Amino acid sequence: MDTEMIRARLAGCQKLLIGLGEEWKWKRGDEAQEAQLRAAYANLYELVKDKDYFIITMATDALIFDTKLGSGTETAVTEKIQMEEVSCPAADEQTQVLMDRLFPVQERPKDKRIQRIVAPCGNETWKQCSAGCTKDIWEPDEIPSGICPHCGAPLTGNTIEAHPYIEEGYLPQWNHYTQWLAGTFRKDLVILELGVGFANPGVIRFPFEKTAFFHQDSLLLRVNQTFPQTTEELKDRARGVHKNSVDWMIKSDYNVE
Repeated sequence: MDTEMIRARLAGCQKLLIGLGEEWKWKRGDEAQEAQLRAAYANLYELVKDKDYFIITMATDALIFDTKLGSGTETAVTEKIQMEEVSCPAADEQTQVLMDRLFPVQERPKDKRIQRIVAPCGNETWKQCSAGCTKDIWEPDEIPSGICPHCGAPLTGNTIEAHPYIEEGYLPQWNHYTQWLAGTFRKDLVILELGVGFANPGVIRFPFEKTAFFHQDSLLLRVNQTFPQTTEELKDRARGVHKNSVDWMIKSDYNVE
């Protein structure tokens, strides 16, 4: 599968599933890396802006939400729901117009861009009780004291680094994602895995392989500087690219050589 075919699949797919892994984790305060990541996010936005897509990110820094991808106002393109064609062979024009009104082509409700992202590893800008005394999660600066109002324990980032990790923050979006994924059946699906290693392979890497295995119309494209290997079971429906995924997205030539 050559570069031109990869480009064609990315350009023409009906559904695009994207996973962002460790290579997309921002070391907060590193301005050079932040600039690189913002450039990569900008190009990723250009790739998905007219598509029916979903993004799973393992990055807990919330930088993606400060880009166009994380917009809470801009709506994403959604697929039309093609109703089963209903017509009468002998119908006159007036009758067919009536049938078209009764059985119109519908559109799914449009999502905001931010609703197309789920961060199952958490968001360090959101805060939770470090003692886990409550399921409450607070947005940045909502509790200026940094102290849990229920038990007096310090607040900490709402991420998998917290013990316990309050998962209620991401679960509504995860449900949204699973509903979207169910709608990819028998659709031309491209699975774009960017920089996902083995820190938490059960979040993206292994589930993406499983999705590609059962989804016979899919293509898994795995871009990774260290672990680009794909499984033998996927054979011609997967391709590994041995490159840093952030650099690859910045160049945006989708070169697989």
